[in-house]
Amino acid sequence: MSEKQYIKAENIRMKFGDRELFRIDRLNVYEGEKIGLVGTNGAGKTTLLRILSGELAPDYGTVKANCDICFFHQFAEMDQERGKKDFTPEFNGKILSDLHIQNKIYSEALSGGEETRLRLAQVFSTDNPLVFLDEPTSNLDAAGIETLTRKLYAVDTLILISHDRTLLNALCTRILELENGKLISYEGNYNDYMEQKRALVARQWTEYENYTAEKRRLEKVYQEKKEHAKQIEKRPRNMTPREAGLRNFLSHHPKDAKARKMEKSAANVKQRISSMEVKEKPRELPKIRPDFRLTDPPENKIVIRGEHLSFSYENGIKIFDDASFQIENHSRVAIVGNNGAGKSTLLHLICGKLASEAISVVPKASIGLFEQNLSTIDYKKNVLDNIMEVSVQKESVARIVLARLLFFESDMKKPAGVLSGGERIKLAFAKLFVSQVNLLILDEPTNYLDLLSIEAIETMFSEYQGTLIFVSHDREFIRKVATEILEVKGGKIQRIK
Repeated sequence: MSEKQYIKAENIRMKFGDRELFRIDRLNVYEGEKIGLVGTNGAGKTTLLRILSGELAPDYGTVKANCDICFFHQFAEMDQERGKKDFTPEFNGKILSDLHIQNKIYSEALSGGEETRLRLAQVFSTDNPLVFLDEPTSNLDAAGIETLTRKLYAVDTLILISHDRTLLNALCTRILELENGKLISYEGNYNDYMEQKRALVARQWTEYENYTAEKRRLEKVYQEKKEHAKQIEKRPRNMTPREAGLRNFLSHHPKDAKARKMEKSAANVKQRISSMEVKEKPRELPKIRPDFRLTDPPENKIVIRGEHLSFSYENGIKIFDDASFQIENHSRVAIVGNNGAGKSTLLHLICGKLASEAISVVPKASIGLFEQNLSTIDYKKNVLDNIMEVSVQKESVARIVLARLLFFESDMKKPAGVLSGGERIKLAFAKLFVSQVNLLILDEPTNYLDLLSIEAIETMFSEYQGTLIFVSHDREFIRKVATEILEVKGGKIQRIK
């Protein structure tokens, strides 16, 4: 790796209101590095990139950039002048063609995926040696993500924020994690980082177990010495006080001296206990044991069947043409396909938001639909009240579901209206998990979630006892959760083996 230093940041401090967001002693970025920046929602990842790029000044500290930086923002509008006749954007024609948007430069109506591709084309059309990217896969379909990955291979040096673990694994040579206000560096890609984190947690468990075992041993020694001291002071039953005094007088170690020595020894042990370095127990998520029978689940082998499905919107755009599919009970089905293929349309047809006689659902299937508008949340109620208003499970189970989704005791009485976007998504999931629903339909469930939360819902969905149907572009999420994949393509629905 070249020793050319692109960024040198020292003693960076940043506050958000009264809370210190992060405190970073030193961060260096060198030519040739591809860095993944990870951390929970609200940890300050985007803020850190803005500071490193010079967009935002830290409360304290210095940042020196020795090169020009190109910044792809997660939330940004394209140039306000786009669409005007005299607008001459700086785009590389080949890049526009590669991203399949050569005819979209002057368009005033762009889809989310087209907007992302056009902004990426601006990034790839520059020759800046350092690129910052904040969630560049947003709204991209599988083909778009593959093209993005190839383009990013050719970028020399970058810092990338992304919840796409496949992308982080393919590109990154180093992972920086913002955790509890500190920046920790891990060598390698995302899988390497996770392996190092698991090893760290294993060491923490070993240290905790050694600490608790030694503490128990010393506490036992302390109690034994205290008991021994009492025995020394205690006069035998068959001995008169006069005889006990004579015994002590004739003894080389009088009673009170022996007792004091034993008490001092016990006090020394007590001091050793109090001076031990405390090792905290690593946090572990509780096991979840909901009673799924309370949802009155269907027993049919096939719970959803589509036969000769044809569907067009009123504007004449045909989505499905004589398509057929079926979904088995207890399966976890990923719906995949390019943008505009009809994935969300299929979900809406299944749950009845769009009408079609070609799709049948068994009577006992109780469908719960998750959409990004989060209309199921009552923002005037707190977290626990939100979940309990629909729960068929006990409150203890509901609390465990929330804990598994990284809500803890201090969050239970928090009003839903003050939750972050990611927390609201997790609360919506929690409400579905404890409700009478036995068939979950989810449209892009990982959007706006941090990686820790994605991994949490991965585990919960993998353990779900009902039927799960979801649309996602997150390849790693699909790999870990889905038992079956249906591809929507060319008006048909095909099973991918």
